[in-house]
Amino acid sequence: MKKQVILAIILVLVLVLSACSQNITGGSSKNETMTVKIGLLNSLGNSSIYLGDEKGIFKKHGIKLDFKGFQSAQPISVAAQTGDIDVGSTAFTAGFFNLLTEGNSPLRIVADGSKEWPGYNGSALMVSKNAFDNGVKEIKDLKGKKIGVTQNGSSLHYMAGRLLEKEGLNIEDVTITPMGGVGNIAAALESNQIDAGVLLSTAVAPLVEKDKAKLITWVGDETKIQLSSMFYSKNMLEDEEKAKRFLAAYIESVRYYHDNVLTAKDKNSSEYKDAIKILAERTKIPEEKIPNNLPYIDRNAELWKEDLRTWSKWYNENDLLEKEVDVDKVVATDLYDDALKVLDKK
Repeated sequence: MKKQVILAIILVLVLVLSACSQNITGGSSKNETMTVKIGLLNSLGNSSIYLGDEKGIFKKHGIKLDFKGFQSAQPISVAAQTGDIDVGSTAFTAGFFNLLTEGNSPLRIVADGSKEWPGYNGSALMVSKNAFDNGVKEIKDLKGKKIGVTQNGSSLHYMAGRLLEKEGLNIEDVTITPMGGVGNIAAALESNQIDAGVLLSTAVAPLVEKDKAKLITWVGDETKIQLSSMFYSKNMLEDEEKAKRFLAAYIESVRYYHDNVLTAKDKNSSEYKDAIKILAERTKIPEEKIPNNLPYIDRNAELWKEDLRTWSKWYNENDLLEKEVDVDKVVATDLYDDALKVLDKK
């Protein structure tokens, strides 16, 4: 009898100590709902996340999303670096890569965010009507011209550079003009203050429809680019259960977006129409504008890791990055592989 009592006491102590240990380490149990603070821009680039939230995919995996909105890309990576958010989603910038090279940066890239890809309207090279009328009709005609970007080191700056290099030119052959925002680039094109600019797809249509500027080419039709990513903060990485569960939910959300929206065969299906309505409500973009502006993303949210080396090298060679990023160190391939296994077992 005494042995049974002693064993019972030991069992209770083990359970108590286990619970205390979990609270101390900040780990999450497999049964609790976990809140994830996610920082992002309110754009179609986050379509998978919005749909996964609305369709209950994250909830199914025990994840509650706490959305933190930002107005530009760089503050998102800074917030992840300082632990103010758990997860960040944004396009790559020189600032982001510089953070990754700072000492022992805790940030880790875990999955694809979106890509510039052939056949998909992501970002575009536009020229002013004045420049077009004066012979600027192809990328190679941009030599000596003024090109508007949001800011030095932005993803639009990078894409302008890649387009120029494809035609044997480089950044030194043009005048890069930081405009502060996509809206400012569009306005400068319309008023002929700049000769060309790289714009997001949603800013292209209004200019083309009103014949205020000319579309030269879509970036993805000229060169494939790993444009954005999903990345984790130190706090997220330290909570293995939360990290794995969020990533599994994200991949499932991406699959839903890819199959039911991006590559949907029946655009009249209730599933497709409902998804478009959700995206319109979340992004405040008119429903009729969304189908032609959907970003491309790999069906399994698999990151094109090698392209990060291209970004890093380009920023470094153009004096926007002090040293190249150790891509193998900052990409959490094992975490992605584990999440994929968890998802495919279900």
